[in-house]
Amino acid sequence: MSTDRTPRARLRKTFGNRWFGIIAAGVGLGALVYLLKSGQDRARRHTSLRRRPLSNKVVDDRGTGQEEASQILRNLRDRAFEASDEKLAMALGRPVEEVAAWDTGQEVIDDDVVMKARGIALHRGVRIE
Repeated sequence: MSTDRTPRARLRKTFGNRWFGIIAAGVGLGALVYLLKSGQDRARRHTSLRRRPLSNKVVDDRGTGQEEASQILRNLRDRAFEASDEKLAMALGRPVEEVAAWDTGQEVIDDDVVMKARGIALHRGVRIE
């Protein structure tokens, strides 16, 4: 039999367990809030570093600029290739590094790529513009 039959001993045991649970829940909730907040900050920093301003060079005879060409490629990648740079690179016949460089603005997009992207979108029935 237990010796904790006195009301004071049972009360102390109950409050001790409750306080431990409350403190553990508070620490867990605080950690969750911290991780969510730091994830948002990290995502914000990543996207601001990711996009560099592109030159205003016209890509094709339609007057498509670098920003519009980059948007076309992003739309094609997201809508037709499950947001995969590898699949888009394979379809365009270009290296994955080059596709990633176009997305970040490190390389200039040429007219051949934009024409291929429009052709692929037309063939697959994907709206990119």
